[in-house]
Amino acid sequence: MTIKYPIYIPTKGRWESCLTASMLDDENIPYYLVTEPQETDQYKVNYNDDHILTLPFSNLGSVTPARNWIKEHATKAGHKRHWQLDDDIKQLILWAKGKRTKASCDYILSNCETFVDRYSNVGIAGLKHNCYGNSVSAPFKINKQVYTCVIVTNNTQFWWRGNYGSEDTDFSLQVLSNNWCTILFQIFQFMTVTSGTTKGGNTDIYSDDGRMERARELQRRWSPYIGSLARSHGKPNYNINKVWRKFDQSLIKIKQ
Repeated sequence: MTIKYPIYIPTKGRWESCLTASMLDDENIPYYLVTEPQETDQYKVNYNDDHILTLPFSNLGSVTPARNWIKEHATKAGHKRHWQLDDDIKQLILWAKGKRTKASCDYILSNCETFVDRYSNVGIAGLKHNCYGNSVSAPFKINKQVYTCVIVTNNTQFWWRGNYGSEDTDFSLQVLSNNWCTILFQIFQFMTVTSGTTKGGNTDIYSDDGRMERARELQRRWSPYIGSLARSHGKPNYNINKVWRKFDQSLIKIKQ
């Protein structure tokens, strides 16, 4: 199988080792590293020039502007959808018969594309994070949050917003509150390094202050969907699971 939609990796401060790029390089899968202008030359030391796109801005404080620029770039290039993969993904995983099974990135991503293309109302879809357990109750779920490794439909009114790492949650809520669907693939998963353990990226948003600002920002935008804030495992948080239960729209299959 062959991946049909372009893959973009917004990245910052990780020119010495971009795990996602290395993972894709191992299979000769094409991708774009989307860098800020002051770092482009540093990325070119380790990555092919053809893989690098330079943003027209820098140091805006979050990944949100980069994500929106990527969506515009993919749309102008004529693509129906595009992939956005964070720069700290070290492995993609297939779960089958209750255990991890070896599968290529090409197999996993292209199968996701084929599935999403069957439906007319998918705003965004993504893989499950492996850190949330190995149980797979169904091959996929709909109307859940997706993030980090996502395939985005370009011809929509949805854009990333937020400055504290809340942009992925906000995007999923935009999609769902406008009666589109999200798809969370459970049999296809991704593994990352532990948040906040490597330099570069947006490490500061994983501090307690960053987490609290993220929670407050979402609460301001999505009240009453998101209610009171609390602490979970010593960290500021909110009960996000209750939010997704409010959405019950169904996938609409494209007639052949």
